[in-house]
Amino acid sequence: MKKIFTLCFMAVALMASANTYTLSQLAELVPALEDGTGVAVVDGAYVINLPASLPEGVSGLGYDNDNIVLTKNYFTINGDLIISEGETLLFGGSSTMEVNGNLTITNATIGAAEGSEAKAKGFRMYMEGASATITGSTFNYVGINYGNGTEEGCLTVTGCTFNDHNSKGGNAAINFTSLSKGNLVQDCVFENPTLSSVASGANVACGITIKDNIINKPNASTRLYPGINMSATGPYDIIIDGNEVHGAAETTRSGGIALACLLGNPPTGTLYVTNNFVENCSYGITLTGPGNVRMIGNTVLNNKYISDPNLGGSGLNITCNSSGEGIIAKAYMQGNHIEGNVWGITVIGNVEINAGYLEEAKEMEYNPGENVFKDNGNGDPFVKYDFYNNTAATSYAQGNTWNVEVQDFENIAEVVVDKADNELLGEVIYMPAGSQTAINTINVDNNGSTQRYNILGQPVDSNYRGIVIEKGKKILVK
Repeated sequence: MKKIFTLCFMAVALMASANTYTLSQLAELVPALEDGTGVAVVDGAYVINLPASLPEGVSGLGYDNDNIVLTKNYFTINGDLIISEGETLLFGGSSTMEVNGNLTITNATIGAAEGSEAKAKGFRMYMEGASATITGSTFNYVGINYGNGTEEGCLTVTGCTFNDHNSKGGNAAINFTSLSKGNLVQDCVFENPTLSSVASGANVACGITIKDNIINKPNASTRLYPGINMSATGPYDIIIDGNEVHGAAETTRSGGIALACLLGNPPTGTLYVTNNFVENCSYGITLTGPGNVRMIGNTVLNNKYISDPNLGGSGLNITCNSSGEGIIAKAYMQGNHIEGNVWGITVIGNVEINAGYLEEAKEMEYNPGENVFKDNGNGDPFVKYDFYNNTAATSYAQGNTWNVEVQDFENIAEVVVDKADNELLGEVIYMPAGSQTAINTINVDNNGSTQRYNILGQPVDSNYRGIVIEKGKKILVK
């Protein structure tokens, strides 16, 4: 009697317009066929196997009311999907699961079936207004493409780990494909992604906060992809705060954090890039195209792993090659630590740079500067480059500490490239400068206590997931 009740319940559910499915229900509704196609349970894991092609005369497998359709490489669910704690879902072949509803994943494992590590794609969500909430879960090889095309619904990913994303389902483990806002990626770890970890398409307006994530060895390929690669298009703010990007410390094209507006029309939202730590990449943090970016409190360290200094290597870079009226890149830079890069700060094209503005006339926003430059440069013999103004505009960079022993006009001029070096370039106004004492070392010694410290020498608690400075280790601080 119970079995009959269950079957009747399923039949009613399939006819409903807003169904909610679990993995166990999918295994019952789309059982594995003799050829392996369907949803099987193997060693406690749910495995989706989809055929690369269908037999002649077969248009689909599953149910004709379109609630669940299994066809070629796509498994479509017109409804909601819940994957619960302790469950495992594996994608076989080059399969994709499209959820045309809401997706909830909690403390689960999502991955590729054995032999499919280089082919499986994972999830995609394109339904208008659909939302996804993914918490405390582990993704191996696969990721998620998300973009509901509206301002309703959003993607929230917190406390998850993404290992070895293979880029087959998208260029990033978390990839935004169309307009959405209110998105959040926080407290996640990305290990060894083939390309980027979080990204959006060039024409995608995406409102998002990317906060307190750790990215290790981004871009395992040789292609030009940074760890975080967001389009700066549209009316929404983008907040990139407190993340760590640790490159492989080998010659690569992999960058740290990139924002780009490549479609010409300047975005109306503000871009906040704050308190991030980027090291051992081909470049640190960059904005390409028009936009309004605030770079505050970042540490960009040893981003020098590129074959040719003319191809990159900047700690902070602003580039806007557009000549259209009113299309400009504006950058506010304060309190950044810029060390060991091929170039310190580089600016190119139609830009307005405020890397420190102490003037009383207040032609632009007051900025105490407080950026610190140390050991940036390239060449043999080594030439120091703290600030390269490769534009005709004047750049302000007052109140900063430069990589010279005496913070005066004559000495700072040696580490700045501007109008004094080439009359076609704009001037860099760097006086008055900051204090030499901003470049120093401290000794983090907890005197036998259990206190731990982050890379900036700030105390952290036992839940901190980033770099921890051990007792007695010397570190650079601002």
